[in-house]
Amino acid sequence: MATTILSRRKGDLPRFAERALRRGRGMSVPHVANTPGGTPRTRYLLYALICLIAFVSVDTFNTQLTGVTDDQMVQQGGDTRWQMASIGLWITLLTASFLPGLSLSRPMTKGLVWPALLLAWVVVSPLWSDDPANGVVKALVYLLTSLAAWRMASVVTTQEMLGCTFYTILVLLALSLLLAVAVPEVGLLRNDWQHEGQWKGIFSTKQGLGTVSALFLVLAFLRLSHRRTVFNVASCALGLICLLGSGSRGGGAMAVVAVAGLIAVRGSPRFASLVTGIPLVSLFLGTMAVAYFAITGNSSIQVFGSDINLTERTFIWQYALGLWADRPYLGFGLNGFWTSENVLWRYLSLHGWVLDNYHSGYLAIAVETGLIGLALFGAVTLNLVPRLRFLLLNAKSNRLSLEMTVGIAIMFFTINLTETYFLRSTNFMAVLFSFLIVKTLAVPEPSGVRAPTEGQVRPRLAPAKARAVVG
Repeated sequence: MATTILSRRKGDLPRFAERALRRGRGMSVPHVANTPGGTPRTRYLLYALICLIAFVSVDTFNTQLTGVTDDQMVQQGGDTRWQMASIGLWITLLTASFLPGLSLSRPMTKGLVWPALLLAWVVVSPLWSDDPANGVVKALVYLLTSLAAWRMASVVTTQEMLGCTFYTILVLLALSLLLAVAVPEVGLLRNDWQHEGQWKGIFSTKQGLGTVSALFLVLAFLRLSHRRTVFNVASCALGLICLLGSGSRGGGAMAVVAVAGLIAVRGSPRFASLVTGIPLVSLFLGTMAVAYFAITGNSSIQVFGSDINLTERTFIWQYALGLWADRPYLGFGLNGFWTSENVLWRYLSLHGWVLDNYHSGYLAIAVETGLIGLALFGAVTLNLVPRLRFLLLNAKSNRLSLEMTVGIAIMFFTINLTETYFLRSTNFMAVLFSFLIVKTLAVPEPSGVRAPTEGQVRPRLAPAKARAVVG
């Protein structure tokens, strides 16, 4: 994130940065004393690998383009060809991160203990599943991508990571727009009575296009709020068109709320607690949903005599939690639930359709890692939210990267109420989320600093704390 609490002295900046500042560009620079990657070729290699990974794994591709049938997608848990390509690229990126001149040291802090414990619990969870073989493979891949996220947090700045993400998704959405308009038999949903005519573009589902568009809108709107250019306006328009075409109203609403809240914080610090508290609210709602369906056994949410099933998502929740009640503390283990043929086909016989998807990230954590895993995830969140609030109130330079991090956190926690991105091993957005968690928690919060109140100037830190960065 390259966010400094105080501006550095002139001598701390490289020559090109000092020249840019003298010219009045007002650029924000990372912690350049140990800027990762001294050679441009090495940096370009990292950028290329990150962009390729984002392209192949931000979501699954349209089956009409890949030639994989929907039944094969369910049986294989996705398109294995793209998953293997993603794993190969992550291994390459992880290897490239050890090239000379790339290391950027980061102090270990107590905040990283909880993510490490959660990672360890997830990785060992297949040991108590009904079929450990299915879970071990995913656990190893999950460990690989988590280590890659941690390593990237050491050698890549948040600005670089989010820049690669932004431009890659820009290409994907442009292709989706082209398919929806020029090749509607591929880019639009057909033979779907609930979603007929809605866009899916280059992705396999309308939810995939909607989620990716919502993420892109958060990045694009924040870029526009910092710098009004024709390109940024066009980027916002592209994201909005794809989001509306996919019919993802919830994703659009959360993108708007996240951006509006972050802009409001600029004018009044009072909004900081409200904005950074959204992930905690989402965690609470997700946990309450788990408790409600586990205790009541209802297949829908009953409100004032009406049954709300969220387009039949609650059927999945009730079914999964009904089986989970027999092993609530440890769960089924990573990848140990839907890979069971008895579980999959029993649901099919009950409802006439089946998806190997919980449609809730919080439910996925509870069912696969148990209450212990859910408690560890809660501990990570409780450490993350205060740190985001502190940085949002006190950081001075490179505010764009920091605001993008908070915006993505808000969107990611919220969207997991009805979609599953937590515990995904190869999905780029899940790994990006892990990257941002490490970036945020890797730097100790300076002690003895109070957040500013309305009308106050951000406090000046002691010299020893003035160089604390989130890089």
